[in-house]
Amino acid sequence: MGRLLFAGTGTRGSAFRRPAARVLCLTAALLTVAACQTTAPPPPPAPPPPAEEGPGKPLRSGKGWTVYLHKPDGAKPYCRADKPSRGARLTFRTGAAEASLTLSDTGKPVQAGQDYDLTASFDTGATLPFQAKGMPDGSLRAAIPPAQFLEELDPFGRARRVTFRSEALGGTVASIPLSGSSWAINASDECRILNAAS
Repeated sequence: MGRLLFAGTGTRGSAFRRPAARVLCLTAALLTVAACQTTAPPPPPAPPPPAEEGPGKPLRSGKGWTVYLHKPDGAKPYCRADKPSRGARLTFRTGAAEASLTLSDTGKPVQAGQDYDLTASFDTGATLPFQAKGMPDGSLRAAIPPAQFLEELDPFGRARRVTFRSEALGGTVASIPLSGSSWAINASDECRILNAAS
């Protein structure tokens, strides 16, 4: 009787332990698969591109140029002078916080946020070096100290044509006639004094 009881007890214990072990192994396997299939959360969406410069309010026109007043939300006002062109276009911009010249529609592969060397060569023989930055619309913008706006841009007002070159962009970038530029530069500065000096 003792032998039969021992044998029966051992058989039942083994029968109960095997399913339990299988359940544990299966649970561990499922947890391992679930852990392997867990993926990291997707990255946050990229921020929207900066808003393009609005058209501004036209204040004065002359010599083929137009001066606009801009009052962007959350930023200081500034004045901008540009001239319609079928090719490359030159824009003068001045305000209390910053001043610049912008060269656009050049057809060059300008990268937004990248720095570019830019040299202006005038038909008078003068040259001006600038450090320009690529803008989202493909233009090149060179910052000018606001207090030196008239002084820095004086060669543009005296010459008839300017040629821009950049080593980073492979040489000549654009050649632009400067008729009426003296009027545009001075009219921009007058606009700044009257509307955007603070």
